Amino acid sequence: MPKAVMNNTKIKGISTVVPRKEVSLLDDKNLYNGDEKKIKRVIESSGFLKRRVADKSTTTSDLCEFAAKKLIEQLNIDVSSIDGLIFSSYTPDYIMPATSYVLHKKLGLSENCICMDVPQACSGYVLGLYQSSMMLNSGCKKILLLAGDTFSKFTDMFRDNSAPVFGDAASATLLEYDESAEPIYFDIKSDGTKYESLICKNGGFRHPPSPLDFYENKEYKYNAKMQGAEIFNFTIEKIPVSISEVLEFSNTDKSSVDLFILHQANKFILNNIAQTLNIDTAKMPMGNITKYGNQCGASIPCTISEILNEKTLDTKLKLLISGFGAGLSWASAVITFDKVWCSKVLEYEEK
Repeated sequence: MPKAVMNNTKIKGISTVVPRKEVSLLDDKNLYNGDEKKIKRVIESSGFLKRRVADKSTTTSDLCEFAAKKLIEQLNIDVSSIDGLIFSSYTPDYIMPATSYVLHKKLGLSENCICMDVPQACSGYVLGLYQSSMMLNSGCKKILLLAGDTFSKFTDMFRDNSAPVFGDAASATLLEYDESAEPIYFDIKSDGTKYESLICKNGGFRHPPSPLDFYENKEYKYNAKMQGAEIFNFTIEKIPVSISEVLEFSNTDKSSVDLFILHQANKFILNNIAQTLNIDTAKMPMGNITKYGNQCGASIPCTISEILNEKTLDTKLKLLISGFGAGLSWASAVITFDKVWCSKVLEYEEK
């Protein structure tokens, strides 16, 4: 499904949340064996400095529940009117049942609500918007899209320094059926031949847990690996093309886009994409990279919250969003924001 146009889909509001605990790359003595020069070079090239980390008892669903309740309260939504719930994440509570059912209970939703998990990370928010649009065009009236991740729990990647910059975060987005809404244009692609580029090998049924899959400190060996060079080459090759194609498909001139909200992979990648497409970097926010790290599936809504926080917009904004990562998966969309309420990036409050 390379291209699609979705009508009748109105984004009403977005709420985002991060854990309170902040970790700086400069304070991590285990990072690159404490080589301060190397750490500073990484900070300079990538833009990463700080990230937020959930404690051991806090899961992605906890963060999503917090964001959802704040959004429902702010928009004064009757929860019985929500007839679709999508949870987009690679860090679910359980293998069974789907985490969307856990959140269905916690949010007090009705029996007339469809629950669905979408196991995606960095492209998950855009794919979640696409899935939400399909549901709104097949009978649903209100969809709650919850997207987030707590990648800090994949401790393997932090042990070997292959992923020292993932930050935990979550988001809630409410979408409604609205015949007056402007179309959303999607470009969605996949490349399963490179699925091992970002993978967590242990814990599923291909490699089920065993007594040998634990470190001395009792942490589980997820065998989570990221081939950084492979992921980098993929983004540089595919994402500019995807952005160009969705602009052409939607008949949108690049200059008319108010904000290019891309997955906050790292500063070098975003600058490279901007340079390739001749995009003004003032229109491509990158500040969340430094403040929150790579927030996976929550990075796009969190960046939107950071830029548009606590504003009910009086004018329309045209956004181009693009997510890319594990799968390999990449998805871009052109969206018109019209009076969308956005929270600031909230801090999670312990129960």
